[in-house]
Amino acid sequence: MRAAVVGAGLAGLTAARELACAGAEVVVLEARERVGGRVWSRELDNGAIIEMGAEYLLPGNTAIRELADDYGLGFWDKGMRYGRREPRGADTDADELFAAAGCVERALATVDPDMSARRFLAELDIGAGAREALTARVEISSANSVDLVAARDLAGLAHVDDDPAPSIAGGNGRLALALAEELGDAVRLGSAVERIAWTDTGVRLAAAGGELEAEACVVAVPASVLDAIHFDPALPDELADAFVAIRMGQAAKLFVPLRSPAAPSAVMSVPERYWCWTATGAGDAVQPVVSCFAGSADALARLDVASGPERWLDSLAELRSDLDLDRGAAVLSTWAGDPWVRGAYSTSPPVALAAVPERTVGPLAFAGEHLGGGFAALMEGAIRSGRQAARALLGRPLPAAGGA
Repeated sequence: MRAAVVGAGLAGLTAARELACAGAEVVVLEARERVGGRVWSRELDNGAIIEMGAEYLLPGNTAIRELADDYGLGFWDKGMRYGRREPRGADTDADELFAAAGCVERALATVDPDMSARRFLAELDIGAGAREALTARVEISSANSVDLVAARDLAGLAHVDDDPAPSIAGGNGRLALALAEELGDAVRLGSAVERIAWTDTGVRLAAAGGELEAEACVVAVPASVLDAIHFDPALPDELADAFVAIRMGQAAKLFVPLRSPAAPSAVMSVPERYWCWTATGAGDAVQPVVSCFAGSADALARLDVASGPERWLDSLAELRSDLDLDRGAAVLSTWAGDPWVRGAYSTSPPVALAAVPERTVGPLAFAGEHLGGGFAALMEGAIRSGRQAARALLGRPLPAAGGA
């Protein structure tokens, strides 16, 4: 079988690897001039490794750990804890926030999972300061308004714990590079797919001024840019409408090199909806950089991210007066300006979408973090959906010769 994969993010690369390991001839078409999609790492002049996109491997993220192990990639513990952020700017403290997160966990067992997170938190019997801090935590991590987050996702977004949430040693981008290296010349960069014509017997893709024919295709692009591809014939209305309805969050990251050593830390600005951390890297030494993540369109507007990092740097200097910031070397990363994603990641995609990678539409299968079910919005969801989409195509009965 010859299979095309559209998109060289973790979902597409994982699907391609799965197909290739099963004996398929694979071609991966990627619009950008690099692989990884929303997963890419950089090294600053002072040697710090930063994650321009996705960063943390959360508890239960087993697929990405297994894949990293396959390539002999290690992990950095980070020294701080993703689930323990000191709240500042609200009348609460870490202990009260921990207790409030416990209330969330218990209450989730008895409520409508599709209730909005705002309504759920409003009805929770906790202090006002803790409620505001949890609301901030949810909006930051979901990269969207708490009104658009389903209560079912609070177990992941509002958890307060001491579980490790590492990253891949040397940068998460190393995983995408390892996958691409294994696939070799099958990966074609700078090849934005514009059209996919499909029948029961195969597909014909138009990309980079040329055409490619294959028997099957995995479409692994963010839901937010799926409209850039013309499907002929159009996708079934139910599936197309579901993709259009997916909401994308907005986020930005700010990285500021440090002139002086710092200890591992995690601090959240409740009113401005961002958090920042200092973390360990190689040899458990603290990296000389503070990383910040702001989530939701409102947060990005308050920080005036569209005008550059200055407003955010002012806020950070006030929030973290203990850090010796090298403001002139700051790096700002946003997703919205990337034409191949136009946002951060999905917000509470419909539960039914989790089954999409397990079935095919003719010779087409779909993958991406938005189809990751309980792991949506995460690298884990991308990888799992990529595997499922590839296996769906491999299990698809081949049409009879001459079939329409």
